[in-house]
Amino acid sequence: MMRQIVESSLRLRVLLIAAAAVIMVVGVGELRKMPVDVLPEFAPPYVEIQTEALGLSANEVEDLVTLNVEEMVAGVPWLQTMRSRSVPGLSSVVMIFQPGTDLMRARQMVQERLTLAYALPNASKPPVMDQ
Repeated sequence: MMRQIVESSLRLRVLLIAAAAVIMVVGVGELRKMPVDVLPEFAPPYVEIQTEALGLSANEVEDLVTLNVEEMVAGVPWLQTMRSRSVPGLSSVVMIFQPGTDLMRARQMVQERLTLAYALPNASKPPVMDQ
């Protein structure tokens, strides 16, 4: 079997070299069209909103800050999942968006919703967007 492959390759070497050249030219042409990303993004786009509420317990932070922030940003386009966490003095709301969502547009939509932060109690600082 191998002997036949080698013999036919030697006998039809011009055709074999031409086929290899055509494959190489097509490959280089496709390589130029291919989008290349040095570090591809495997994690879905997300935005984290943190709000400091010094002096409040975890339950107070949940009731006064976290729930209000969740209500403010609920309904943002492309939102897939919203997770929140309240600890004494700090509220964290993580918004995970659908894969392929433009992160800058998602951040803009969230920032527009955060302009309504006047509904938060005076004990808390304004919400800050991370990521």
